[in-house]
Amino acid sequence: MKLIIELVLMLILGILFFQDLKKRKVSVWILMLGIGLGGFLNYQAQQPIVFLSNCLINITFILLIFLVLWLYATLKMKKNIFQVFGKGDLLFFILLAISLPILSFLMVFIFSTIFALLVFMILKNRMTENTVPLAGLQALFFGLILIANNFVPSLNIYAL
Repeated sequence: MKLIIELVLMLILGILFFQDLKKRKVSVWILMLGIGLGGFLNYQAQQPIVFLSNCLINITFILLIFLVLWLYATLKMKKNIFQVFGKGDLLFFILLAISLPILSFLMVFIFSTIFALLVFMILKNRMTENTVPLAGLQALFFGLILIANNFVPSLNIYAL
């Protein structure tokens, strides 16, 4: 059952990647399904109180990041936050926060952001839009981590 849920989650991450890459928009219902499945997998690997505390800490981290982005967009750029940062990106951050324990979340969040930036810098001349498909590239990275989690015996993203 766990393997089937992981495969469906990987399919969802693939859909998010292609949607964001092609249209710079992702489906809210796909994100919600991903949040549910990722949360279920994380919940199954943790004690309920640990799962809830991990989610609370991870979402607090996202809120702090969002606050900094909001302040920067408002004060420095003089723009609405959602003119410079997509709603789908925020929902994808929540997907990561619900899907992973604290240390794994921080590692995946940080390295997927770096991954997205590097890929965008390498491919920006080939892209038709000048915006970073952040949620899509992070979904690709998270999908690769889930694949590695299944094929590398010493790796367990739910144990960190």
